[in-house]
Amino acid sequence: LTASDGNTVSNDIPFALDTLPECLDIEPNNTPAAAQKISLPLIVNGRMDQPGDWDVFEVDAKAGETLVAEVRARRLESPLDSFLKVTDSAGKVIALNDDHFDAASGLNTDHADSYLMAKFPSDGKYFVHLGNTRQDGGKAYAYRLRINQPQPDFELRLLPSRVVIRSKSSAAVTVYAIRRDGFSGPIKLSFKDLPAGLNSNGATI
Repeated sequence: LTASDGNTVSNDIPFALDTLPECLDIEPNNTPAAAQKISLPLIVNGRMDQPGDWDVFEVDAKAGETLVAEVRARRLESPLDSFLKVTDSAGKVIALNDDHFDAASGLNTDHADSYLMAKFPSDGKYFVHLGNTRQDGGKAYAYRLRINQPQPDFELRLLPSRVVIRSKSSAAVTVYAIRRDGFSGPIKLSFKDLPAGLNSNGATI
């Protein structure tokens, strides 16, 4: 980050941008009885203020609807080791997750962020609980919690990222598809604006 005068430069700071509405978590919201009522879609910006803290959010849902809840904390260099669960009004657990592997998170080797998809069995109130498996907390234990309906999508990774081909020869590349929120459709691959003399038949994942 650089100041407007161009003279002051800070250390690198990871941050996230999104197109969904955002809000702050409002304490006290440690139990379903004191849950913070929210409307979807939404990103909640909050933190585990103290050891043993839970943040609980109440949503109204219809039978057959699907909810996605995703924590982004460790990927933003927060020490939070998140745990997510969704319960109904009687306390029955509908879905839960501790650690979710994100193949798109680069050199990260500690996949401590949580992700789940929950399908609601009936109309009613449901609760999204966010806690810390290590039972610690403080000002540094920040998170971004995305709660919304599924947004099926994908990202691609190409290896190697740079290809050298001799005259009258060929080369192979590997394309990895990172699927999001249950996306399961075919992905048609093709190169755009290849240099003259090169061609590819493409492929489908």
